[in-house]
Amino acid sequence: MVPSHKRLLLWGGLALLCLLRLVVAAQVPLVPDEAYYWLWSRHIQGGYLDHPFMVAFLIRLGTFLWGDTAFGVRFGGLVGFGLATLFLFLAAKQFFPQRGNAGLRAILLLNATLMAGIGLIPATPDVPLFVFLSLTMWALSHAIRDRGLGGPWSREVWGWWGLAGTGLGLALDSKYTAILWAVGLAGFVLFSQRKFWKAPGPWIGGGCAFLALIPTLVWNGRHGWAGFLKQGGRATQWHPGRAGQFLGELLAGQLAMLTPWVAVLCCVGLWRSRRENGVFLWLSVPAMLVFLWHVTGDRVQANWVWVLYPLLILTGAGYGGRLKGAVLTGGACTLLVYAQCLTGIVPLPAHLNPIARLSAGWSDLAHELVLKAHEAGASALVTDDYALASALAFQKPEGVMILGRDERWSYIQGLQHPAVKTVLYVEDAHYGPVPAGVMSSWRHDGAHPVRTYRLEVRHDLSGWWIW
Repeated sequence: MVPSHKRLLLWGGLALLCLLRLVVAAQVPLVPDEAYYWLWSRHIQGGYLDHPFMVAFLIRLGTFLWGDTAFGVRFGGLVGFGLATLFLFLAAKQFFPQRGNAGLRAILLLNATLMAGIGLIPATPDVPLFVFLSLTMWALSHAIRDRGLGGPWSREVWGWWGLAGTGLGLALDSKYTAILWAVGLAGFVLFSQRKFWKAPGPWIGGGCAFLALIPTLVWNGRHGWAGFLKQGGRATQWHPGRAGQFLGELLAGQLAMLTPWVAVLCCVGLWRSRRENGVFLWLSVPAMLVFLWHVTGDRVQANWVWVLYPLLILTGAGYGGRLKGAVLTGGACTLLVYAQCLTGIVPLPAHLNPIARLSAGWSDLAHELVLKAHEAGASALVTDDYALASALAFQKPEGVMILGRDERWSYIQGLQHPAVKTVLYVEDAHYGPVPAGVMSSWRHDGAHPVRTYRLEVRHDLSGWWIW
């Protein structure tokens, strides 16, 4: 057990991290993908081309309370992160009763990761995914460790299976990668030595998962299964010659997001869990196999692997070794990132500063583009880049419309097709240079240029445009 004075110090440190997380969420401007999901939230529906609907629902909740601000967009996710922390705390206590401080260990490991410190602040589908997978683990911790509940035929156990299925269905309403947990859980139920499939609970859970998934299924059915096909198509590429590079990038990205020491503890814990809690390996193996297959064709983005993080945090808490050093180093890394976010204390060049590259200068850029559009007699700003269109739209520039030409917009109901004659076309030219005689604008982080945009007045609007 942790002495009372150390426990007080730990909870104080966690409270400080929580406060800093709120400050960062309020102060750092939105990144383009967040603005894209904000546009979704203005047109709530059962799904979208890229992801299911849950992130849009959370953003709508936050902006209803706090307005169209960075904090409002992120508020629902921040509340969700707090709930996920609670779910993992309770799950660890239930899974590892022999380790009295397992719940606290889970909280400390989670908050020592950069994934929790910075990755779950932006409003992305990964946030509700993490929340509902954590809920699923809490419910499973009761459903499969039914001490004192009357065995697998107990109605109370049925309720826990139902909650686990509901959590998994809502995770699928957040991001399609949750299907990997569904596959793993089905394998565990069917092939576990405890023969869970003979009891009603897992079947009740499966029914609850299906009911929770209905909005996503209905939307996909009405749109030719576009969401499933888009995400499933990622696994069809084949570039085995670059597999080593992609695998190296995958491992490096996960070491960064977990922080190296925490990553080692969690991986050791996952391996040790195979003897006592086979559910952890069953849930993790499908995702691991899919990611290893994917590196034979393309990069695995760092955030894709977050589907495994509830499992890793729990096994690290239950079976990992001493975590004092891991927590201290992870916490220090998180504080350094927060300091960079809030103060820009390290003067990094634009191409090495992802925070500024994604979030800085959008308001000033939008104002400058509006002025140039008026000078050119244009009534709209037009771009082919969905992220750029979304970032500009969030600024709500007065006097011009924001138009985009991208397949994604055709899947959002309620968007308009305005009639315009002259537009100012905006194209991301990255870091330049722009050829002489070509109109352009820079986006700045204070006095430092971050990104340049090529501008062109156009009168021919051939193609499909949508606002």
